[in-house]
Amino acid sequence: MQFQYGGVIMDVINAEQAKVAEAAGAVAVMALERVPSDIRAAGGVARMADPRIIEEVKSAVSIPVMAKARIGHISEARVLEALGIDYIDESEVLTPADEEFHLLKSSFSVPFVCGARDLGEAARRLGEGAQMLRTKGEPGTGNIVEAVRHLRKVNAQVTRIVHMNDDELMAEARDLGAPYDVLLEIREKKRLPVTNYAAGGVATPADAALMMELGADGVFVGSGIFKSDNPEKFAEAIVQATRNYKDYALIGELSKGIGTPMKGLEIGALAAGERMSERGI
Repeated sequence: MQFQYGGVIMDVINAEQAKVAEAAGAVAVMALERVPSDIRAAGGVARMADPRIIEEVKSAVSIPVMAKARIGHISEARVLEALGIDYIDESEVLTPADEEFHLLKSSFSVPFVCGARDLGEAARRLGEGAQMLRTKGEPGTGNIVEAVRHLRKVNAQVTRIVHMNDDELMAEARDLGAPYDVLLEIREKKRLPVTNYAAGGVATPADAALMMELGADGVFVGSGIFKSDNPEKFAEAIVQATRNYKDYALIGELSKGIGTPMKGLEIGALAAGERMSERGI
């Protein structure tokens, strides 16, 4: 399953929020117990959502439903597969279960999405069987800077390997710690072979448009919708801005009177151990 170009996927914690997301035009929802900003604020260990939440969300909407499993947590992922989830996010937003290994995603019947900060991470996740990618950004901050950094880096690295010969590509695979066959496919297609959505810090219509401008195929919005003053208006505005990211006059209109975005965090103020994007490389 590949999501459409210009799509928006929204985090939700209950059926009511899922209905808001679907009505706004989201192409899918991510069912969790807490959005990333609340996970960050609460601290402790963040795990897979209660299956009841997932079942309630699945019953409430007709669009695909995703859910998160901890990095390397085979059993959580198998439970989500058994629940009939449409996509599993092996996510650094949750507390990693395995510090060394990610899941072998090709052994599951359900597709996976994984985060990546650079082409090495992206290629490793693709080699494990991921069928969708996203930037890691810095979830729950309302700060887009890390997602911008990740998307720019991946795209620059893709452009670079497109022009490599076989020997150079072999050396690049070694340097990146990436599967050679994945890099070969990227060189042949002149892009990542799967959809790459932007995630982590999208909080305004202009943020969503920026990520599309920089080459994302779509966006994930976590805390940005339901931590804003007016979730219904923010959801609709972000969907429209993503679809029409070059219509700057429209984005200006969409941004009027929708209330205050979620409160943001300065990335530099986060201690190294608080940075979710650095988990599971």
